[in-house]
Amino acid sequence: MITKIVLASVFTGAFFAFGQNEVDVYRLSNTYVQGSARFDAMGGSFGALGAESGCIGINPAGFGRSSVSSFSFGIAGTSVKNTAHFRGNGEPVSNGSSSMDAFKVRIPNLAGTVVSDVSSSNSGLIYTQISFGMNRVANFNNSFNYSGQQFESLLDVFASGATGIDPNSLFDAQPYTSSLAYQTYAIDPDANNNYYPRLNSGDVIHNRTVLNKGGINEFYFAISANYLDKIYFGASVSYNTLNFSESVIHKETLTDTSGVSLRSFIYQYDYTSKGGGTNFKLGAIFLPADYVRLGIALHTPTFYQITDESTATMQALHNDGLKTVDPSLIPSDKYKYRIWTPLKAVGSLAFIFGDNGCINVDLEYLNYGWGRLKTTNDEAYVSYDYSPENKVIKGQMTDVLNIRVGGEWPLTIPFSFVEVTVIILKATP
Repeated sequence: MITKIVLASVFTGAFFAFGQNEVDVYRLSNTYVQGSARFDAMGGSFGALGAESGCIGINPAGFGRSSVSSFSFGIAGTSVKNTAHFRGNGEPVSNGSSSMDAFKVRIPNLAGTVVSDVSSSNSGLIYTQISFGMNRVANFNNSFNYSGQQFESLLDVFASGATGIDPNSLFDAQPYTSSLAYQTYAIDPDANNNYYPRLNSGDVIHNRTVLNKGGINEFYFAISANYLDKIYFGASVSYNTLNFSESVIHKETLTDTSGVSLRSFIYQYDYTSKGGGTNFKLGAIFLPADYVRLGIALHTPTFYQITDESTATMQALHNDGLKTVDPSLIPSDKYKYRIWTPLKAVGSLAFIFGDNGCINVDLEYLNYGWGRLKTTNDEAYVSYDYSPENKVIKGQMTDVLNIRVGGEWPLTIPFSFVEVTVIILKATP
């Protein structure tokens, strides 16, 4: 996967969001199941085919097509490359651009299915299945860096945010931003509590790194059945574990230090989000003919309980030494809340061409505007009314129809290929 990020000059004035909002709802709702090599090769389009561990993310009735017990796991590599442009409009410019590459290998799925032959009961059921496993449904590993030179500084934002606030009240009013800049002597107040940064008329060199890590793993248990090789139905319960972290490291260096003591500063903000949530899935697959399969599935919202933690710090280098934040004035917050992701409906159609191959189409509907933020039910934390945030979610986020199309066609050849992969590692001192 290759991602290109364009950073305009106004990004230096970006604010850091310390509350829960529509971004959190989207992050937890936008999931994608990774499965076996066959599942991924078909683009995850398996809703009406079944007999594949990845079908838990689409239609649990797919397990009903299994006639033998099995255990499987997959190994996948993910490559992410981000290119960031500073004060550019999409193409690298002389003022600064950079890229970051990341490649990780992990086990995206583990799956086991125990099949029982119940055809002797004369009930119409031929096989029943109990399935269990784990799938990776979201990957948050995505980082980027940019650097460049301009007149505007992050200190301008911190100084503006402190306007009118007594220095003794800065920690209570702006603990994550202006307070840190004031403690490290990067901004100063005048007699009227108007703050100004310790900068002159020269430019500053920006360097910002954003590190995102984590993902969502789904642990599931499913039951399914085969009725007369015509109707397959299934149900599952899943528990999703969330682990997300973000670190923003922003450094600025003055190009001209005449008349000011400040030389450079580093601001760092760290945020983690952890929790878990439960969801249920129901599905069925119907075979009106040997060459046609129809599938339908309904996914309930995932009901997450989440704990967020955040902190920030700053240090500034002056001509007389390094200024740091008093440890007692380093902000640190911990908060619990709940998120309900949107309901999801999936319809599938597959055509089978005998032993020669197949094609499957999945239509997946969900409305991100149905997502909701809810206050915690933990009495140890103060409750909060998320009505304004939910109004924004409903108004700005809309419905989507995801279409997945996949197919396969086996090749019959009278000889075999042997594949040899050579990996060359080059180390640079």
